[in-house]
Amino acid sequence: MKQIIALMLALAGATGNAQSLAPMNAEADALIRQGHTLQAQGKYKEAFEKFSAAGQADPQASLPLSSLAGMLLSMSKQSQGADAVKLRGQSEDLARQALQKQANDPVAMEVLREIADDQPLPLHQPTPEAAAALHEGELLFTQRKLDEALVHYERAAALDPKYSQAWIYAGDCYFFQKKYAEAEQRFRKGVEVEPLNSQGWRFLADALVSQRKPGLAEGALMGGIAAQPSQLPNWVRLNQLRTQSGFPLTSLQLVRKAKGQLDPATRTLNLTIDPSLKGSDPAKQPDAGLWMMLATQQAIEGKTSSTPFATELAAWRKALKVADELSANGGGELQDPALKTMQMLAKADQLEPALLLLQYRESWRAEFEAWKTAHPDGVRKFIDAYQLRP
Repeated sequence: MKQIIALMLALAGATGNAQSLAPMNAEADALIRQGHTLQAQGKYKEAFEKFSAAGQADPQASLPLSSLAGMLLSMSKQSQGADAVKLRGQSEDLARQALQKQANDPVAMEVLREIADDQPLPLHQPTPEAAAALHEGELLFTQRKLDEALVHYERAAALDPKYSQAWIYAGDCYFFQKKYAEAEQRFRKGVEVEPLNSQGWRFLADALVSQRKPGLAEGALMGGIAAQPSQLPNWVRLNQLRTQSGFPLTSLQLVRKAKGQLDPATRTLNLTIDPSLKGSDPAKQPDAGLWMMLATQQAIEGKTSSTPFATELAAWRKALKVADELSANGGGELQDPALKTMQMLAKADQLEPALLLLQYRESWRAEFEAWKTAHPDGVRKFIDAYQLRP
């Protein structure tokens, strides 16, 4: 949740900071900032009213909706049972509405990522004193009291030098004032302290782009992807840089169309199938056959494999093998471009990095770290070779 809060703070009234959002009008901007201040104070009802009013003031802006989504997700983590489920559902709906307005809204992307994969990054936990100092800075930052906020952020960093978020928030104070070199120094310190702070790498990239250093910015984004590949805003920013240089990335757009679950009591396999697959003959339609086999194998492998990633990798290998066999027996070729891409990557012995980079889940952290150790420049090499993004 800290990642979403950081994004909302960075974007509050700062829509010109290279975060890929169209500017809001002045009225909506002011209401958003007021909403973030109220949210930081725990006044959720009042914050809700401000975010809603911002949406009415600028119906084309996505940030009012994504800010609401982020707040509801935060509230869901403080709730239990049906209330938590309801808040998460409302948060997801609002995030998707925000992306319909602006496809690159980073707050909405992070909300959906956390809902789909709520296992947090293994980041350093700050001391209570440092966390309190940073919170004081948050309250001041949302009011655009940047110099005062900076004092608290720097105090948080001094109280706990391993607290990367304190350095990054301090950098954002400078970034908002267009002091990009000073911002770069703080962002860089943050990711040096904690290389897994994926968002810090992206903020560093923004500071470098603002200084007309696209090559260094691309390197920073590679660092962000290597920290946590599921943070989509890093890929969006990388694609923007690659597009400007004439080498855009292609989005995989892999949408799962079947899920399998093995009932532990009866050992019965329960398949949830997308309506588009119902009535399909897997023997004659390789797409349907692959999805059903993948769902089946995920359920079965989940009982025998040692880790979640081992389950995923084994299931994909078996499903793709079945698709190849169906095709060889006259069943036709795969039709979904995403599935054809996965098939191509598997034949190139790139299925493991493809899953780790394009379908990442935080529960795969151990295997991802092992792969990075074995392939020190693997992230860049994969992207350069296949020009793909999630």
